[in-house]
Amino acid sequence: MPLLDHFHSPDRRRLPWTTMSQAWAISLVRFLNTTLPRDQFQAVSEVRMGPQVEVDVSECRLDDPPDPSHGLNGSSGTLTALASAPRAVVTLSAIFPDEHEVEIRERRAGRPLVGVIELVSPRNKDRGAACAAFVAKCIAYLRRGVGVVIIDVVTERHANLHNALLAALGGQPAQFMSDTPTYVSGYRPVHRRETGANEIEVWPYAAAVGRPVPAVPLGLRGGPVIVLDLETTYTAAIDATGL
Repeated sequence: MPLLDHFHSPDRRRLPWTTMSQAWAISLVRFLNTTLPRDQFQAVSEVRMGPQVEVDVSECRLDDPPDPSHGLNGSSGTLTALASAPRAVVTLSAIFPDEHEVEIRERRAGRPLVGVIELVSPRNKDRGAACAAFVAKCIAYLRRGVGVVIIDVVTERHANLHNALLAALGGQPAQFMSDTPTYVSGYRPVHRRETGANEIEVWPYAAAVGRPVPAVPLGLRGGPVIVLDLETTYTAAIDATGL
């Protein structure tokens, strides 16, 4: 199925992007868990919305005051006062980016992360600080040897996160994509034993509205490279949402 514009009429009225991105993530999880060896890898969907970080304790309100006749665990005893943290020396503004990811983990002790698929949200492309936070997160994954795929079909923001990521990694303008707001891209950290060089293999592809979503490779840390069938998973997500 050709890529729809989920941010402008008429497609936006039919299906919000939040619903579509969740359906696509679930479709990707199903594809990965039926393609990769089940005894070695597991894919899961993770959604963390930026503003929903831990709130200041002072913002919390208890509906019922504590009963001094009970301890902290509900048993009888003396309620011991907890020490308050000192006032912060410095307070800084911060960006907590939206994270809608599909994680691929190994099925062994510690469940190490080996691959990540990032489904870009409008908030990730909202302003410079948000773009920088997204790029920094991707770089952190790559430096750990984790393969990354970015799926960016957000048409209402025109920042190109792939180009920003390449620039942060030391890429040259000649290696950037043309000025397109929608694309898919894969990144695979590799160590060349014969030369001792550390490199990142990159696969960028434009994803134009009205055309099929291109497939993209995802390199798993210490494991195989799998080609993500984004067209099939996108179509399955559309069907699942009844669009």
